[in-house]
Amino acid sequence: MPHEEAKIKLFTIQEANALLPQVHSALKTLRELRAVILRTQAQIEIEEMTGADSNGRLTETAQSTIEKCMVKFQNQTSQFEENLGILLGLGAHLKDLDLGLVDFYTRRDSEIVFLCWKEGEAQIRHWHTPREGYKNRKPL
Repeated sequence: MPHEEAKIKLFTIQEANALLPQVHSALKTLRELRAVILRTQAQIEIEEMTGADSNGRLTETAQSTIEKCMVKFQNQTSQFEENLGILLGLGAHLKDLDLGLVDFYTRRDSEIVFLCWKEGEAQIRHWHTPREGYKNRKPL
């Protein structure tokens, strides 16, 4: 079977900027889902710590609660992955959810680089090479 290179989507600055409202919405959804996942995870941990009987074994009630939480947790993480996939499907590459860092591939002269956007910026105004990263981004 011949080796196929992964195809990357290259953007113009205008194309990438046009996607920013969708990217912003996706970041908001991902953060909300992450918060729900973390709450469910904490609920599981609390039940594991407090749901033991006098012999240190989980009670049937605790086991049942943990099982229900695990199903919720799996559904929530699937939703998170699905929404991350939507963002990737746009051609955006999430670098840091907390900071809202997102990169888009572009061509600068003969080199493939990233257009770099940070949530809160009105539009993309920076770029960096894949090796350099956010800390070394340069103005367009």
